Amino acid sequence: MSIRLAPSHAIFLALALALTFAMNRSAIAAKFSLNNLIILAPASLLAIVLVAVIVFSQWGRKEDQGESLRKTAGDILLLALFCGFCGSMFYIGFDVATFFFVWLGIVICGERSLWKPPLFSLVFTATVTSAFGALFPFPMPTLVF
Repeated sequence: MSIRLAPSHAIFLALALALTFAMNRSAIAAKFSLNNLIILAPASLLAIVLVAVIVFSQWGRKEDQGESLRKTAGDILLLALFCGFCGSMFYIGFDVATFFFVWLGIVICGERSLWKPPLFSLVFTATVTSAFGALFPFPMPTLVF
């Protein structure tokens, strides 16, 4: 059996692993202490585990050409949406940009319910904005939270 990954997924996973490796190498080279690695080490471990889960979940899976093309188009649309999120968060606020990014991302990924995406997006945005505000003093403008 072989592992079937769309080219866009394979590139994304390779970039995620490369960036994880580079950030850890840089952090360890700067200072190998608990304070320096308290957030980076668990996040890196989680990233590696998620990449492994994604790769092994595709083991022996076959998909036709039309499905692969549709997934690649969805990936490109999500990437464009993320670029819009990064560019707009300073103008409309981190919380509002996060709310719309998560909502539209859930819809693009295939959720058909009308009430689940905005509800999940609202809970996610409130949690992330509150947690970031409590953990890190970030100078990001927010509109609501």
